[in-house]
Amino acid sequence: MLDNTHSTMAEGTDVGILGGLAVATWFLLLDTIAGHPFQTPSLLGQVVLFGDPTPDTSHLVFGAILVYTAFHFAVFTLLGMGLVVLIHWGTRDPVVRYALLPVFLVFEVLFYGLLEVFSERTNELFPFWAVVVANTLAALGMGLYLWNRHPEFRAACRETPLGDAPQ
Repeated sequence: MLDNTHSTMAEGTDVGILGGLAVATWFLLLDTIAGHPFQTPSLLGQVVLFGDPTPDTSHLVFGAILVYTAFHFAVFTLLGMGLVVLIHWGTRDPVVRYALLPVFLVFEVLFYGLLEVFSERTNELFPFWAVVVANTLAALGMGLYLWNRHPEFRAACRETPLGDAPQ
């Protein structure tokens, strides 16, 4: 039997780590197949956190990898906490359940848009399909975890499914 007491911080951290691992593993796989493991966090660290519009693609910047990885998991942890709050809220309010799918789509577009803003170089390094797959894997992992942890939410979704307008 699942514990029905849910700490937003603890559960959000778990959810965020799951999502962060899904994205990190996906890009590590793509980088490894392309013959340059860890290039993604190196480039994103250089562009997003160090403000370099022309990141060095010839070698890895380990400081950028470390700083970006910490940033990546911090952002996912905050996102996880936000999702836990939405799940708790959505259990009680069908309007919130209605908004969950559009919120996911907004995050998809927002993340890719941020990559475009930070550097034109990221457009060729992180094609749209790769970002969509990464975000979808994260959403599936985080969503399945929350779905299994919240039977009350599942019951509420039987009344008003995700994306359906409340009556």
